[in-house]
Amino acid sequence: MRHYAYFLATCLALITLVCSCAMEDKADEATPRLRVSQKSLSVVKTGKLKDGTSATFQVAANKGYRISSDAEWLSVDKPEGVGLVDVAVVCQENNSGVERSASLYVTADGGLKDTVLVSQSLFDPNVALPRTFYSEDFSWTEPIAAANNLKDPVGDPDNGYTRMEVTNPAAADAWAACGLIDWYKTAVNPNGANKINIQNGYLCFNSNDKKGFNTGVILPVLTDISDDESANATLTFDAVPNIGKNGADNVPLVVEIIAGSGSLSDTADQQSVTVDITKETTWKTLSFGLYGIDATTRIAIHTAAPSGQRYCRWYLDNISVKE
Repeated sequence: MRHYAYFLATCLALITLVCSCAMEDKADEATPRLRVSQKSLSVVKTGKLKDGTSATFQVAANKGYRISSDAEWLSVDKPEGVGLVDVAVVCQENNSGVERSASLYVTADGGLKDTVLVSQSLFDPNVALPRTFYSEDFSWTEPIAAANNLKDPVGDPDNGYTRMEVTNPAAADAWAACGLIDWYKTAVNPNGANKINIQNGYLCFNSNDKKGFNTGVILPVLTDISDDESANATLTFDAVPNIGKNGADNVPLVVEIIAGSGSLSDTADQQSVTVDITKETTWKTLSFGLYGIDATTRIAIHTAAPSGQRYCRWYLDNISVKE
């Protein structure tokens, strides 16, 4: 039994010796070896990963390694070592105003070398990103337009005006999914006719009535804002009047807070703003400040043509409400 125990102890000692020498082989006749686990690493402005931890890589060098950098802002916590070593990148905060990169050079005996490229962005995880409360680019209209030969009268006016009402079965589900609702039928005349159409990539408001007919949309309930907070944001959208044989239609556009909290002025309680886009001949990006909005705020974009004006046709695209 003692012989068996002695045999086991001898085997364990040999195994321990072999394992300890696997990476730290210091025998003069051993061939130098070098392995680096990562060829590139990316860190954020703080010099860390997005989760706040250090970027690391492993170096395996049986004869030892050395690490140098080609930039003052970049180094490592273990510039020298032997065996299998976890190395942490030490990176200064990036206050340069531009993204930057530098190299870590790993060398070992026998002329062995490798390089780790470290890139540093300007993203700061400690700074909260602005929220988007609503966004709609009307890309959902494009496959419907392609299938039904709908046109792009703004971008290609010589190719026709073929459009489709949002109440058409081919468009109704996608229209409902975008969250917008008809301002005229909601706020003015529930029994009125629909005048909202889709074109190839945007909406068309085809107001054509001798008695006057204003049109517009109401944005859905804002997302990513809680019931117990208020925020400031910017509403942006693209708009352009229809240009017919007699020139552009008269299109006075109104942005209005029709329900809930908020103002269109940071110094007064202002519930609406009117802007005239009649002179525009191509897409015009419009921006409006929104102050003190919350989860109850409802915003409308609509026209305010005078009574008796027959044509007040216009187009709408790229709506967003961002903090």
